[in-house]
Amino acid sequence: MRSVWMDCDSGFDDALALMVLARAPQIQLLGISTVVGNTSLDNTTANTLAVAEFCGLDTPIYRGAAKPLAQEPQTIERLLGTGAMGTLGRCFPAAQRAAEPVDAIHALASTLRSAATRSITILATGPLTNIAVVLLLHPELVDAIDAVVWMGGSTTGGNHTAAAEFNAYADPEALDGLLRSGAPLRMFGLNLTRQVLITPDHEHQLRTIGTERADIVADHVGFYLRMTDPNTPRPAALHDPSAAAYLLWPELFELAPARVDVELSRTIGRGATICELRVPRKAEPNALVATTAQGDKVIGCVMAQIYAHLI
Repeated sequence: MRSVWMDCDSGFDDALALMVLARAPQIQLLGISTVVGNTSLDNTTANTLAVAEFCGLDTPIYRGAAKPLAQEPQTIERLLGTGAMGTLGRCFPAAQRAAEPVDAIHALASTLRSAATRSITILATGPLTNIAVVLLLHPELVDAIDAVVWMGGSTTGGNHTAAAEFNAYADPEALDGLLRSGAPLRMFGLNLTRQVLITPDHEHQLRTIGTERADIVADHVGFYLRMTDPNTPRPAALHDPSAAAYLLWPELFELAPARVDVELSRTIGRGATICELRVPRKAEPNALVATTAQGDKVIGCVMAQIYAHLI
């Protein structure tokens, strides 16, 4: 069994990533922390609580950073819809419980402090603010981390800007801090997640289940597929669930050692991830970068996990 801490900025695709893990028998979900990113911290926390309750999870959920380390928040509700949980109608019901009274920084630090060496995997599906702060305050806790599996960055271009993927752009100083901490990073960037597509066929399959729970998820999927054209659903990259899928089916992915750096300047390149993958090596690797996914198999496995919550 893999011990996992999830750090997220829920968001619809974070919600699907949580659904992928929620009933996986090989995953022990120790805690979930929220961070500003796709939307405000209040919204990411409320969204995470709602999805966890929808999945029947009682995993403790902790509020994390409300701002990035060195800039104002860079939310994207204009794209993802109200509260970053756009829908064609139905919504996840609001949770009946609240976040824990302890903040995410203290909770994650305490969990790492009590863990064995290299025993905890952190799945990060948003900006890396919480994790960077923990390792800045307690650098010795890096020894408890088996891997930080992060959906973010890109080996090519961006999506938030021409140069930068959103999670990297939202707090590049946090990514830089994580890279400097010595934490073993596995990066699942746009170059990888664009190989895993959710399609109108998947929306249709959800609707044929015929339950209220399935219709809720279908309405969120339907909005996601119509983000670029409200009238025509189009296949879309499945970002955060691809990183979650790696924890369950690593054989469906190829990763390569790389030197990863992030641009911190306040210019058009801010947040860009520069990945040195060339062989022979031109720089000492500090990360493993996901390069290839068996996309059809990944989406098949992901949707099977999601369907299990809906019947």
